[in-house]
Amino acid sequence: MGKKILIVIIALLNVMIFSTNIYNFEYSLKNNSRVAETKYFKFIFEKNLSYIFPVLNKVADKLYENYEDFYETSPGSITVFVYDDVDFVNSFAIPHLNIIRLYVNQPDSSIGLTENVRTWLPFVFSHELNHVFYGNMRNKYIDWIPYDFIKKGLLSMNWQPSYLHEGLSIYMESKYFKGRFEDSIFNMYLMAEIISNKYPEYYLGSGSMTDKWSPAGFNYMYGAIFTKEISEKYGEETLKKIIQDMNSKLFFNTIKYSFEKVTGEKWKDFLLYIKVKYKNLYLGRSEKGYKDNYKPLNNAFHYTGNLNTDGEKLYYYGEFENKIKGVYKGDEYVGNYRKFSISKDGKLLYLSSITNNNENRNILYLKCDCPLSDKIIANRVRSFNFIDNNRVVYTTIKNGFTTTYIMDLRTGNKEKIISEGYYVINNFTSNGKEVYFSANFDNTTDIYKYEIETGNLLRLTRNQYTERDLFLYNDYLYFSADYEDNIYNIYRYNIKNKKLEKITNHIYGTFNPVIIKEKLYFIFYDENGYHISTLNLDNLSKKLIETVEFNEYIAVSPLIYHMKPDKYSKYEEKTKYNYIIPLVYNNKIGVGYISLSEGLNYGFGAGVLTDINNTSMIVGGYLNLYTNNFILSTIGNEGIYTDISISKDFQFYLKSKYYLTISNNLQLHNISPVSNTFSINITNNPYYINSIQLYNYNVSMNINNAYTSINISKPFYVFSFVTTPYGYYDTSGNLVLGTSFSKKIWNPDISIFDGKFRFDNLYLTGNISYNIPFHKTTCGISLIFNFTEFYWANVPIPIKIIDFSN
Repeated sequence: MGKKILIVIIALLNVMIFSTNIYNFEYSLKNNSRVAETKYFKFIFEKNLSYIFPVLNKVADKLYENYEDFYETSPGSITVFVYDDVDFVNSFAIPHLNIIRLYVNQPDSSIGLTENVRTWLPFVFSHELNHVFYGNMRNKYIDWIPYDFIKKGLLSMNWQPSYLHEGLSIYMESKYFKGRFEDSIFNMYLMAEIISNKYPEYYLGSGSMTDKWSPAGFNYMYGAIFTKEISEKYGEETLKKIIQDMNSKLFFNTIKYSFEKVTGEKWKDFLLYIKVKYKNLYLGRSEKGYKDNYKPLNNAFHYTGNLNTDGEKLYYYGEFENKIKGVYKGDEYVGNYRKFSISKDGKLLYLSSITNNNENRNILYLKCDCPLSDKIIANRVRSFNFIDNNRVVYTTIKNGFTTTYIMDLRTGNKEKIISEGYYVINNFTSNGKEVYFSANFDNTTDIYKYEIETGNLLRLTRNQYTERDLFLYNDYLYFSADYEDNIYNIYRYNIKNKKLEKITNHIYGTFNPVIIKEKLYFIFYDENGYHISTLNLDNLSKKLIETVEFNEYIAVSPLIYHMKPDKYSKYEEKTKYNYIIPLVYNNKIGVGYISLSEGLNYGFGAGVLTDINNTSMIVGGYLNLYTNNFILSTIGNEGIYTDISISKDFQFYLKSKYYLTISNNLQLHNISPVSNTFSINITNNPYYINSIQLYNYNVSMNINNAYTSINISKPFYVFSFVTTPYGYYDTSGNLVLGTSFSKKIWNPDISIFDGKFRFDNLYLTGNISYNIPFHKTTCGISLIFNFTEFYWANVPIPIKIIDFSN
């Protein structure tokens, strides 16, 4: 009984808070968190990020007041957590709790998040702040509700489509900073999407999960399209009125309804207007001579890229239909990596991301014949490449700052070549004497050169464009840049005669040049993603470029912020969020009270359930510190039943990645143990085919006071079926061999009310097993209809076709 009530409580918590990990509790304790407050914000940050508060303090309160005017609502005080406990680029907000979580790592130029490196924190803060304001926009429409916990519950259900959440956040980031409206990569994605025959498919960005591919997310792309085009065509006031009308009713308004009500025009005509506008832009580019007819080398698509070579063969990260995602050498699968580099003599560097104790870290490995694991080169690495067969250049990150090193692989000795500072390096290329690289030191990405012998650091370009994907070959430096019409194409710079030539002219964009035996390999983009193509160097169509200057400037030292942690008070996480919630379970109803800490790392609660004849009380709590710990007691006529659960997740790398979960669940009646279950689950090398995650194998073992069991499984992808054979044994006498299977048989993506409700897909699933000692066969086959409800909720509805057991 206690276990089932636990499920109810966890479900309620998920509805209330969306997330259970705002920040890393043990990391915060270890790094002595600090706190500082402004008029509207409470900033919580680790000691070594004390420089962040002055940076954000310059813009925070003013942005708050600007957003307050735009949305005509006041969400109240907002808590902002800033930590350096991950190595990826991201941030998020929980609007109904007024929480913003920022990560400190700046993006590189390939992501399409603008060139905001020096101003990354204010930029991403403006984006997440919009989520809080837009998420609280219904405050004024539900002021009549007397209890705050009910209002927050209504806000937490998130009746707003994600494409407006993200679209308005992109609108605001672009209004106050150089946002995605001005980013060449992001606009390339938008144009290809709108020109394609798939347009419009904004309903796929409503908020619920979809297995359809999108380069930047349907919610981000269509949200940006709508907010940009509405504001430009009708003005910002009209955009505000549409948003206000959509949020004035909890259930019924959609963007189509509110748009037509406010503008007096048809939504379908507005969608057509966007299509025609971009089609005319496309035709204008065609008249300029831009092409879209490069021939793909193979069937790779989606996020295919990172072309590399050992001088003989082409290596690349490839995504294919019905093939494993990973690194390929021609058509040969090499490994489950994404970021990698190859030397002339075949050495392989690759990056692996490992999460332990809620800290995510990038580790750079050198592939070797070592017995257990490949050789670790460095931790917290962002970009890297070989200088020659024996030396590598790479960057590491810490506290939001980047440092650049050269390491000799023979000795392990490393030398710092660019000091710690606020910058991002996109990629390196080298001839053994100089290292050329694309870097952003001051919100513009340019080409730099480091002379290994002298230690001189030179800046070769200084302009408003972005140069990336550098590749050095003989006397030419090849790269991709958005010099003309904000379209990335491939250029080459002759280091000796200083001439710059444009050598591709694609209508969307070309990237990542690599030269192998006088052939240019590169990737180009269309609505289906990135594709590999090739051109002969002696047949290139070259255009001399004289509007971009290359010179040798002495590069300035990178920006560095100084820490002053002692200016700020130490932070202690206390309880903050208190709710009274309804409880319903097994013909019993009741009421509960929960109190959650500010970072959601611990909480406790109590409640009462009754069916009139019997009444029981529940008391529980959780703590996420070093392990995930949960306790729940139910008190009734039969005594006190208690569940105590402790679990811990690990990741480690031994030639491939392993995921390990260890847990223990103890059940007590009063103070006497009823049962105890110890569990171990290990999964080796998760990988993807299409959007389906598979793995090399999984082993799970349970030990309790009744029996011990073990289950081993390994999935296969065959003829679009995911088939997972397994074997199960326990000491009570069961020995079961079986297989489960799953196949998507229909993908209609039928939408009504602008994505508020969808019929996403239909799956055929089943399980067939045979218990050898008991000669028992079991067979179950079901159809699973997957729907979306109220934009965000994925709702599977299973229907059994066969349910057989003898």
